[in-house]
Amino acid sequence: MKKEAVEVTLFGRFSLKNKTVVLKEEDIHANKMIQLLAYIIINRDTPVIGRKLNEEFWSGNSRNPESALRNMMYRLRSKLREMGLEECICTQPGGYQWNPEIPVETDYEQFERINQDIGKQTDNSGREELCREIIACYHGNISARLSCESWLQPRILKYQTMYLEAAKMLGGIYEQGNEWEKLEMLCQEVVVQEPLEEDIQCWLIRSLQKQRKYDQALLQYEKAKKQFYEKLGIKTPKKLQAIFQNVVTDSKIQTADIADIIWEAEEKEKPSGAFFCDYQIFRQIYRLEMRRVGRIGISEYILLLTVQRIEKCSSGGGKLTPGLLEGANILEQVVRETLRVGDVVTRNGHVQYVVLLSACSYEASVAVAERIRRKFLKRLRHRRLELRYELEELSLQWKEAVEG
Repeated sequence: MKKEAVEVTLFGRFSLKNKTVVLKEEDIHANKMIQLLAYIIINRDTPVIGRKLNEEFWSGNSRNPESALRNMMYRLRSKLREMGLEECICTQPGGYQWNPEIPVETDYEQFERINQDIGKQTDNSGREELCREIIACYHGNISARLSCESWLQPRILKYQTMYLEAAKMLGGIYEQGNEWEKLEMLCQEVVVQEPLEEDIQCWLIRSLQKQRKYDQALLQYEKAKKQFYEKLGIKTPKKLQAIFQNVVTDSKIQTADIADIIWEAEEKEKPSGAFFCDYQIFRQIYRLEMRRVGRIGISEYILLLTVQRIEKCSSGGGKLTPGLLEGANILEQVVRETLRVGDVVTRNGHVQYVVLLSACSYEASVAVAERIRRKFLKRLRHRRLELRYELEELSLQWKEAVEG
């Protein structure tokens, strides 16, 4: 009698299910047990030698790997039996194998079949349909509880590449057909899985631009820029900068009456906290503010905030670490909560923020800096970090040069 088929999910979250029972990765508390089960399923066509399993899972981590394997296999079979999945793993001479009488349907093999079928298509209609199926099948790469396994790394890279190739093929079809709304929806979905894929980010911003969603396009640019900086430690890619300039230029060439201009320029929600912007935009605001204070004769100040490790405060920094980046992100939250709506902020490097304090005296600027510092240190808990601040008055260098 043919046994009931088992459906296996590897993408996103690992799971097994049939018509009567579902076994999720949360039901299996030991990561090693999930990894062992996944290994046996992936290699189910042939028996897996016990020595090979010992090398993969207990090499250097157990004084008695044979005993550890037998114990883990017993626990795994008990868990499967407990969930109603009987006789899934057979003992073979010298090893183990998934029961050949129990059919298995996996999401990753379906993913591979669809990918192979794309190459057989001769028109965009067929390619589009199959690309959509690939996008729908991929719920994030292989489960996080499996992703650190060295034997799975080639598959992880392979499936990530297939997914991105399908996404880019589909994006190209939408771009060719000027289907900007569809391109936007596709890219919004893909950037959740692959936020550092430059082509997808550029497509997303361009699709928003083409729909005249300029505010959303600029916000997406700022978000992408921050992700590249924080996760890869690199400046904004040139291709992304070029798309940004196109959006800025395009948003200005549309003819409109004054009411349209006001509606386009104004913030749609009541502002709160400081205005955060790109460094290039900050420079323009700074230059405008310099002209304003020079004309009306008031003093304003620039505040530079730097996150440092305590032991490095006297030497000006040190090596960049995840702790410093985490501290910089905490500082950003404090700055957002502390400053006024008229203040302007930009990030400078990994661990610095520059603040243009609007209509603020020196004494008031010091008070603001101290308030930020106290809040920052309170949030740090046990992290060995410090916040250094510097204040400088806006000075009209060009005026001083002329008068000198």
